[in-house]
Amino acid sequence: MRRTGCAILLLAALAGPARAAEAPTKDVKGARDSPIVSRFSGAVIIGYRQQDYAALTLPLGPYDAAQKSRFSRSLTAEGRVTSIAYAIPQGKSALEVYRTYERTLTAAGFRIAYACGVDTCGGYNFAAALADPVNNAMGGDLFGLRIDLLDATNGDVRSLTARLDRPEGSVDVSVLVSQDGSHQPGVLLQVVEGRPMQTGQVVVDAKAIGEGLASAGHVALDGIQFETDSATLKPESDATLAQMAAFLTRDPKRQVYIVGHTDNAGTLDRNLALSQARAAAVATALTTRFGIAAARLQARGLGPYAPVAGNATEAGRARNRRVELVER
Repeated sequence: MRRTGCAILLLAALAGPARAAEAPTKDVKGARDSPIVSRFSGAVIIGYRQQDYAALTLPLGPYDAAQKSRFSRSLTAEGRVTSIAYAIPQGKSALEVYRTYERTLTAAGFRIAYACGVDTCGGYNFAAALADPVNNAMGGDLFGLRIDLLDATNGDVRSLTARLDRPEGSVDVSVLVSQDGSHQPGVLLQVVEGRPMQTGQVVVDAKAIGEGLASAGHVALDGIQFETDSATLKPESDATLAQMAAFLTRDPKRQVYIVGHTDNAGTLDRNLALSQARAAAVATALTTRFGIAAARLQARGLGPYAPVAGNATEAGRARNRRVELVER
């Protein structure tokens, strides 16, 4: 939420001495550093929030005055989001802190997607757009101190957005460094560990399978899970397999396709073979474990040919890796 200069003065008057309070010497309870990006030496955590799976808007451009509280360009990253506000030791400058993060991230293989400085970020408005939503969510007694350290009204604001691509999922990092007047610098570090949202948490029951086939001609079975790059069914697939068998048992004349799908990672031939093998594994499980006649089931693998989401993000790729039951 953007605040005017008058609102800032009013808040300061209401808050009194608490607004000028010095940073604590110990981290807030329950806080810890990100295992991917550590703190600046001597810094203290004054705010902490972690979400197991969430979306975070990261700046790829300066503050856009025409669209309040927004950036001219941005990206949305999904995954485990860790937000940490730090108070940097007195005597350190915002420039030194920023350059340290910049060099460290670059040396670790991160690619800088966007960087801005005092004259290019958009000053206080940029800092407020990035930090205020997080500060509000963190809450606590240090809310006012975080405003002092992160929302620099003098425009001494620097920021960067960086990405590291890893086999297990990309990592997006946002660093905001701010220093207002005589205050020590403040840092807002946000790390998004890209990974698929946990699947298999909802089992589609026999009734829902029938309704899905009746209304759309196909139904995705989120509960069917495989070992990585394999057609071996995981034990957590059992509940969904049982519901599939219950549906087919109740309607003994029903014949279906079991269709496997993949994302677009790897070669096309490999994905087609993998999706076929996974579909066949489901058909075999229904036949051997639940007594469904093999003639009623046809396994087909479509590889990456029928995506339901974009493959540019891990979340999208996770949605594309699925097994569907299709009406024959």
